[in-house]
Amino acid sequence: MHPTTEQLQRLQASFRQLKAEEDEALHQDNQRNFVHTRVYRQVKHEGRCLLIGRKGAGKTALLLGYRSQNADDYLAKAGIDIIADEFPLEPLFHFFYLDVYKKLQQHQGKNTSRETDLAHFLDPTKVATYAWKQALVASSVCMAAEQILNSEIQFKLSEDEKRNLQEARASVMGLYGGKTNFAGNGGQLLSSLLVYFFGNFNELIEIVMDHTIGTFAGLIAKISGQLSTLAKTNTAEALRKPVQQIRQILERHQKKVLLTLDRFDDFYDEFQYRSDANSDLLYEKRSFLAALLKGLVIAARDLQRDQTNYAWIHMIFTIPMDKFLELQLRERADLESNHVVRLEWTPRELYEMVNRRIGTALNLPEKEIKNAWNLLFPFDVTNGRIREVKEDSFLYILRHTLWNPREIQMYLKAIFSALEEGPADEEMFRRVVRNETEQIIRREFIGQFIGEFHGLKKVLNKLSNVQLQTVMLYEDLCDKLGGLELFEDCRTPDQIMLRLFHMGVVGVRMNARKGSNQAVITQKKQEVCYRYCFNFYENDPFAPACTVCFHPMFFEYLNIQHEEPYVINQLEWEMFD
Repeated sequence: MHPTTEQLQRLQASFRQLKAEEDEALHQDNQRNFVHTRVYRQVKHEGRCLLIGRKGAGKTALLLGYRSQNADDYLAKAGIDIIADEFPLEPLFHFFYLDVYKKLQQHQGKNTSRETDLAHFLDPTKVATYAWKQALVASSVCMAAEQILNSEIQFKLSEDEKRNLQEARASVMGLYGGKTNFAGNGGQLLSSLLVYFFGNFNELIEIVMDHTIGTFAGLIAKISGQLSTLAKTNTAEALRKPVQQIRQILERHQKKVLLTLDRFDDFYDEFQYRSDANSDLLYEKRSFLAALLKGLVIAARDLQRDQTNYAWIHMIFTIPMDKFLELQLRERADLESNHVVRLEWTPRELYEMVNRRIGTALNLPEKEIKNAWNLLFPFDVTNGRIREVKEDSFLYILRHTLWNPREIQMYLKAIFSALEEGPADEEMFRRVVRNETEQIIRREFIGQFIGEFHGLKKVLNKLSNVQLQTVMLYEDLCDKLGGLELFEDCRTPDQIMLRLFHMGVVGVRMNARKGSNQAVITQKKQEVCYRYCFNFYENDPFAPACTVCFHPMFFEYLNIQHEEPYVINQLEWEMFD
């Protein structure tokens, strides 16, 4: 099929916007373009509250689609949408790491060259957990009461139930500054309450300091004890009865309240590395953000566990994969088993996503959508270096991605632009992939990880200047990484290799085990499989004397030498049947 000028413009528009919040195709044709993936079903049916995903993996798109597809299950169709851009991170950071410690410092009458050592004495994660939990419960109660009292449900309530909901709403609004009503959205209310509960901690310190005589360690111990008490009694008593009544009311009407949090990635990095930031405080900002994220994760886990009181609250919080992997949590195993779902796509799900977008742009009937790609690109692509190996044209694109929707969109955006100059063929596909991988690595890959791994560019520069092969022994590649660091706590080659695996730069090439369900390919009369972060659920994939392989997306960028007579990460549709 050779698209007309008008069809080509619609195809280009369908893949133009890389961010879901700006994607007109997703907003206008959500029912047609949304893909019901395995992860979507886990979020819907297993009630997992923490959605962990890479930048561009579709976290925002999943939330948009989820709200659209399941609006009837919730009290308000919009839910409580928490946008990270609304968080007052700068004042919270200065309050916790500067103001509070200065008060403690003045109380002790001591001077120190390092003003921000508070985290060594008082666990900021406990403070953040306390603030998040109180703010999440208080804002949920307030918004649920508001929505119930303004819906048809109010006519089925007793006078006692109405009065309790009105008192609960007034109690929360009293925390918000004595206002009787709130004109903003749920996210703005939650942000304000977050500041309030951090402020509670500030008042607690002042009270304790006024009544404490003794050692600095004794002071910190008393503050920690008071904080634990505060967490149990602050809003719990005032909201205990409304929480139970809301649960009973919503159970009768088979409704829940939806809390979503999104767009942590961009704002997180912007806050940490904004141009006017004091470079002396970058370490403290990293620590503060880690504590804030830990507190959110633990608070969400605790509320999710307490089904007796909070079964009516359904939370979906999107967390950047790179930030989550660096959180040092004792509870990691429990979180991953019961509360976390990793946003990962299968090749067939990605193929469906592309087919749906092409089909919508071309106004194809529903029954023809599954064949949309083949209408435009019904050919195989010969590998540019190994002439005898041909691949399905979609799998050729997929092989050069980390199975990430945004990367596929970037390739297709470039392909549909190239169609203005002539029809698609193998050479055009190879040219687009070769040119676009550089943009993907610079714009998406480095942009995603540089905030957390400040030494990433030096590591990539070093790798591009040494002799590398597509497949190498693990120990040989480790030798190339000596003397480098990704960040303060990641300096040894094995630590760097582990991060390179989770980022997708390297994988493991292994012989397929008999009787396993692994996706295998026959190369040089051997059945082998390629294991990368996106198709292998393993936190530490490396074993002594194992064979590592670079991902095809990085071949050009790292000047890889190709000496092996096989195609790295070769894909066939039969692997996924």
